[in-house]
Amino acid sequence: MFDVLFKNAAIITMQGEDTVLKNAYCGVSGDVITYLGETAPADASARRTIDCRGNILMPGLINCHTHVAMTALRGISDDCTLNDWLFNHVFPAEARMTEQIALSAFSLGMAEMLASGTTTFCDMYAYSDKAALLADKAGMRAFMSNGIIALSPDYSFEDDRSVKELRAMLADKTLSSRITPQVSIHCERTSPPEVWEKAVALGHEHNLSMHIHLSEPYEDQENCVKEYGKTPARRLYEHGVFSLPTIAAHCVHITRDDMDLLAETGVTAVHNPVSNLKLASGIADIVRMRSHGMNVALGTDGCASNNTLDMFEEIKLAAMLAKTKTGDPSAFTAYDALCLATVNGAKALGASDRIGMIKEGMQADIILIDTHKPHRVPVYDPISSAVYCLGGNDVYLTMVAGHVLYENGAFATIDVERAMKETEQAVPVLLG
Repeated sequence: MFDVLFKNAAIITMQGEDTVLKNAYCGVSGDVITYLGETAPADASARRTIDCRGNILMPGLINCHTHVAMTALRGISDDCTLNDWLFNHVFPAEARMTEQIALSAFSLGMAEMLASGTTTFCDMYAYSDKAALLADKAGMRAFMSNGIIALSPDYSFEDDRSVKELRAMLADKTLSSRITPQVSIHCERTSPPEVWEKAVALGHEHNLSMHIHLSEPYEDQENCVKEYGKTPARRLYEHGVFSLPTIAAHCVHITRDDMDLLAETGVTAVHNPVSNLKLASGIADIVRMRSHGMNVALGTDGCASNNTLDMFEEIKLAAMLAKTKTGDPSAFTAYDALCLATVNGAKALGASDRIGMIKEGMQADIILIDTHKPHRVPVYDPISSAVYCLGGNDVYLTMVAGHVLYENGAFATIDVERAMKETEQAVPVLLG
């Protein structure tokens, strides 16, 4: 007997561009997918059977770079330059952000992700140890860190709150296997090499992966080359940062030599198209990265620079920008775009054996998308529709590890009304 049996679904398995199953079945037992096929299982008994009515069933989306608690800063400052946005609006607000505000906004952000089809996210922000507990309680799959910033002349690695939060997560034996701590360096320009080397040693000691920002604004790339004669990627590499499995957010201005280096060391670039366009940081050349052998995943960045955590918006824009960047509409297909948020994200996180596909034996991280509304009809190709037609608001069921966490506007594990109220109440505090 299955715990849940989905039937009559258009299943995008992500096992290959041609592996879309029509009127298909997907059985879940415990936290695992135990049946997949276009014919009914021999024993179709289930505790719950869901008739999908031809709607799209696909793997949950993987957001490989975000700052979830920045949901509290959604819309705090728009339409201004990066430095104005950062120094005159974001940093002052963050200085006033309390733990309670951050955690309320974190819960709100998780609700937004679940309602728009994200089942796994990779977060970099303060209070990461406390947020990890919330992510675990909510039932999501999360990779958690707080980026190290070491600009003070009397900086102490062991006294760094980021390091303390990481050690707290590593020591917490109550966290489930869905929660994975990461070591994180904020970026090349916000700490010196001796700090990077300590972070890398800590990562190797505990078999951790690395989360970092890389070459987001052009100034980061240009100033590093002027001062050191090397790109940020080259400097980080020479100090061992990429000896850890690494996800590098943005990579907007990396060079072709950087691409070769990152491909050689297995670093994943995490494309954040909405945030990069909104702050006029540029357009990452993901087609060229791929031609150099790099893995490319997808992220939303935080709501302060994006305004939403909707991965479907990122998927569509990534496809459009790749076509524009190359001048070739066939250079990056709808399936390529979906890979960014599924199989490529799983590879980036070292989780290809567990998530990113609908496949027997994989974790049951599944979303259902309603295709029975005027703007969704007709569906000639489910992959094309998922990328170019549908959005996060079209998701009506989200399952993580076999548990339905969101369905038709209802959240099973998050008090979304409380999270919204507390985040709204924080606005006067954050504005100062």
